[in-house]
Amino acid sequence: MSVTRPMKGKRSSAMVQLPNPNKKCRHDLSYDFTAKPNVRTSEEMENALKEAVKKHPFHDNADHVIDFHGTCVFRNGKGKVCGVLLPGALPKFAAEKAAGVLRHAASKTSLRSSMFGGMAPLSGIAGYFDYRGSPVELKCRKTSFTHENIKKWPDVFPMIDYVSAVYKATLPEHWALQDAAIPDVVRIHGSPFSTLTINQKFRTASHTDSGDFDDGYGVLAVLEGNYNGMYLGLDDYNVCFKMQPGDVLLFDTHLFHSNTEPEISDPADSWDRLSCVFYYRTALGEPHCVAEYNRRLKMAEASGSIPRPPYRTIKQKNNGENSNKPAPVFRIPLTPFIGASGACSLHGEASEKLLRLHTLCIKILKVTKLLFGEPLRTLDGPEPRSESDFAAIHPPASLPVSNLGGFSESQEIIKVAEQRHHSLNPQIIKEVVGEELAHIWSQSRAQWLKLVGDEWSRQVAKNPERTRFCWNNTSEMNTAFFDLCDVAKQIMIEILDNENPSKGEEQSFWVVFAAHLNYACIEELGMPHESMGMRKLNVKLKDYSFGGTRYLKDMPLEERQRRIGRRKRLEEARRRGALERKNNGGDWLQNDSFDYQTENITIKYEENGWPLPEENVKRLGLRVCGEPPVPTDSHAPISVLVVLPRPCTQLHAASTPPFDHPSERARIMCSPAAKRVLNDFPRNAPSEISSKTYGDVNITVAYDDDNIKAKVFDFVIMQHLLPSIPQDDIAAKRVAFWSSRARHCLFVVEADLMDRRQYVLKREVRTEYDRVAPSCLSTLYAAAYAIDSAKIRTTPALIALMERRHTIESRFKFAGSPMNTVAFVLRKKS
Repeated sequence: MSVTRPMKGKRSSAMVQLPNPNKKCRHDLSYDFTAKPNVRTSEEMENALKEAVKKHPFHDNADHVIDFHGTCVFRNGKGKVCGVLLPGALPKFAAEKAAGVLRHAASKTSLRSSMFGGMAPLSGIAGYFDYRGSPVELKCRKTSFTHENIKKWPDVFPMIDYVSAVYKATLPEHWALQDAAIPDVVRIHGSPFSTLTINQKFRTASHTDSGDFDDGYGVLAVLEGNYNGMYLGLDDYNVCFKMQPGDVLLFDTHLFHSNTEPEISDPADSWDRLSCVFYYRTALGEPHCVAEYNRRLKMAEASGSIPRPPYRTIKQKNNGENSNKPAPVFRIPLTPFIGASGACSLHGEASEKLLRLHTLCIKILKVTKLLFGEPLRTLDGPEPRSESDFAAIHPPASLPVSNLGGFSESQEIIKVAEQRHHSLNPQIIKEVVGEELAHIWSQSRAQWLKLVGDEWSRQVAKNPERTRFCWNNTSEMNTAFFDLCDVAKQIMIEILDNENPSKGEEQSFWVVFAAHLNYACIEELGMPHESMGMRKLNVKLKDYSFGGTRYLKDMPLEERQRRIGRRKRLEEARRRGALERKNNGGDWLQNDSFDYQTENITIKYEENGWPLPEENVKRLGLRVCGEPPVPTDSHAPISVLVVLPRPCTQLHAASTPPFDHPSERARIMCSPAAKRVLNDFPRNAPSEISSKTYGDVNITVAYDDDNIKAKVFDFVIMQHLLPSIPQDDIAAKRVAFWSSRARHCLFVVEADLMDRRQYVLKREVRTEYDRVAPSCLSTLYAAAYAIDSAKIRTTPALIALMERRHTIESRFKFAGSPMNTVAFVLRKKS
């Protein structure tokens, strides 16, 4: 962040002159708290990251075994639906209209930093929210963003209608339960959703969505973006879903989930992604919120408000039992067949056969080697990488600190603030701001300290060895803190004689304010030095600046916060001008009207030439996700063809290139698994070729150039065939040919030239890997399949080659594979 040097003779706008405790004049002590770039050092960022990932770790794509690309259903070991991916389910026009409104809702917020490696992500909400644990007095209502953008809000409704329709068509029982539970007054355009969370360029760490409806599903849609990666992963199941703009994912938000890494080669590369999560916030259906709706309704009726509310009363519905706990995990063994069986295009007989093959692979391990050339998991493959190989999650090493509330936690700034903490003692403040405001400050300060002291006593009684204060966001103490901040803000304005202080001035004041409270806890309450701490107070100050939740970030800081029935109003509170309130959509904090559902309108789909939501469902060919298919005792035969490259005429030992230890070449070539590949007989040697029968499963093995005539098989597996075909166009034709011989789907098993952690490696490590990987993997391939020269391709290159004529349903990664093997499931395009 650049800092402008103040002109000579001018006071810096980032300088707050606080009263000197030893003098009686008003402005005789100052310190510029932002004279240096307000950045977080590498050490500070590393510490923040370590603290954040303890609770919310990141999961890379390499941590997941299956990537789902096409329309699919993934179920757990009990058959319960965990996720349904629907590519292209959201029409482009609806996504664009919604993005035009919602991209402005995502702003930097520290309150989700624990899910972003300790950094402030771009996030926000729209629709309705309960605001429990917030200092905002008026609860259970529209978010500030929705209130301030009420004229543009209808542009979101087509998206809502389409998403609700695909949810209803796919999981109708859960849609119905959610629809029955949600209060009508907080539906977004008649849907079972009350709230939207909007994330922009936000890679979430592992978390669950507390507060969502237990018997329903959340929905994720990508509205716009130019990016690769950022798959949505279900972390306990090791599966993830590829999503691009227009794609929709229905999933159990109570499962731990996260985003994989953005797939960029350089941290400076430009990318963007705007996504939206749709859900029912169950607190909005609890009695305290229903009571609030009825209170507003009675006030509106008594005042004769126009338009008249569309309700006479709001009844309490059955809101279900919502535990706000993570969903139980019932894992399932993963094979390429389980990934294929989830593809919605492979239903009925195909799905049943795939599950039988899945069971066969789990029970008889040698079947897997026959079909794919190696086991699903190799325990002695390449050594796991050390932490020193990976780039920082949030480059560069030093980043500007967010100016949204709070203050910089730079050690120099905190040290100076601690030296000036006496500046806010009540007796000194009295001489600066006058007796009346000083009296309110003294009372509010004493009340907060009393509540902190009482809570600390309770915590120490339970655990005498406790050294850290545990802050309860829903406690009376929390409310008292925000009341105290209200008073402090007026003191700041009075000191500055400016109702619109700069960000620098605000930060300079709040860091001294925090130091003052921290020392009051130590000196007046006798608490240990770090029991409260500057960091905890900084987090709470950011809460205050956002109105207590991350969703009020756009509210001007000088706006007076309303307190009804809790605190005496500050007699010197500041109000924004009427013109500015009009320009910003009115005073959201003080809006006590019955404004639920007043924005509902009818969308004119036919007049605009847009497909009806029901027509969109038909276009997608969606089916109800009913009971899961199970392998039966059916004796219907299953035919599988395994296609291999024909070996060279003269079989010979592979030549191993020289390498030094330690190096990327050694990592690839020196594992026990790699040595076995180099020393074993080729997998496609004539003596190794044999067809097998396992019950009703017939496995035929053939070379690529064998004449199989017009025979068609249930499934065809191309086992490491494409490296023997260097020309991409010829390779694509061979994929198309063997796909034509598969009744249900084609498996393409290949070595992947790209390191699975390609996009999270340090540049120098990635460069060295890229330098040696082609020769190393070609050597391993030559040994495994007796081919003189090979063209090993990367996953992006393989996808580009295959998706010309096929839909890619999923990708399976063989864990620990010495050849970095992956298996794609392909289906012919309709």
